[in-house]
Amino acid sequence: MVFTLNRKRSPKKRKKREFRLHAAMIAIMKPKLLNQTCLAIFLALPIATNAQTPSPPPIQVSVGDVTDNRSTGTFGSECKVELKLTGDAAADAQSVRRVQLTDATDSTGRDLIPKKDDEMGSHFMNFGQTSGTLSTEVKLRNPSRNATAIKMLKGQVELFNPTEANGGLLTIKGILQHPAEPVQNPALAKYNIQLMYLTKEAYDAKKKAIESQQNGDQKLGAAFGELFKGMFGGMMSDSKNSIELYINDPDKRIIDLKFADGQGKELKSNQSWSTDNFKSTSFETPPPADTQLKIQLATPESLKTYSFQVENIALP
Repeated sequence: MVFTLNRKRSPKKRKKREFRLHAAMIAIMKPKLLNQTCLAIFLALPIATNAQTPSPPPIQVSVGDVTDNRSTGTFGSECKVELKLTGDAAADAQSVRRVQLTDATDSTGRDLIPKKDDEMGSHFMNFGQTSGTLSTEVKLRNPSRNATAIKMLKGQVELFNPTEANGGLLTIKGILQHPAEPVQNPALAKYNIQLMYLTKEAYDAKKKAIESQQNGDQKLGAAFGELFKGMFGGMMSDSKNSIELYINDPDKRIIDLKFADGQGKELKSNQSWSTDNFKSTSFETPPPADTQLKIQLATPESLKTYSFQVENIALP
């Protein structure tokens, strides 16, 4: 005889039992779900990697014209290489401010970087866009007479992109209002740039005033003493159609100078010439009294430097 015992469980105990069974089923299935998830991630990774394409460099450098005048003497002997710059950085830039060479050798191994007594290996220039392409030129020492190519040309190029926001565009209003007086401007003072509008009459008058004083004008003497002591006045014109500026720019930060009327319209000049500290600009008619001076200034924020390297440049 078999006795069957039917045990009745309370609802609370039944819920606990059902929860334990449900947890056991999840534990059995979880490794399979985890493996499927890992497999999906693993298979997706190569697709994401292949979809990423490397962005082009901000600047690419190619060679344009090459001039090579090799001779045994120093007169007329030179080697010049035109560099053409393309890419986003070159498209945004207005001009090339400087090229600094770190390596330049010909096919025989001769060092072509100019020495201190030659043309500077690091030189300032103002080469801009020509035919839609930014270009510049580097001057090298004479290659060996046996050289057939420039094996390596390597260095850094500094691009100039001026805006009012980065301090690269500066306006001096009423530049003609105070002849023979230093221009007071915080941006110029920050970079130790001394600037003065000159007329022959104002120059002669200021020079006589300084010479008549026993100790001279100490304020002017510190910045412009040598200007009024020398024969600088002989360089100036009596013409009312010209503007003469004295410029002392020790770091060569001034890229360009232009003149505009009071409304900002550029004044077209006939001709201009300059020395290290003097610039003369002539116009068809006398410039208006409210003439403004527009300065392009190489501030750190307006400059960006990029490395470049070009190899195996054939010599003509």
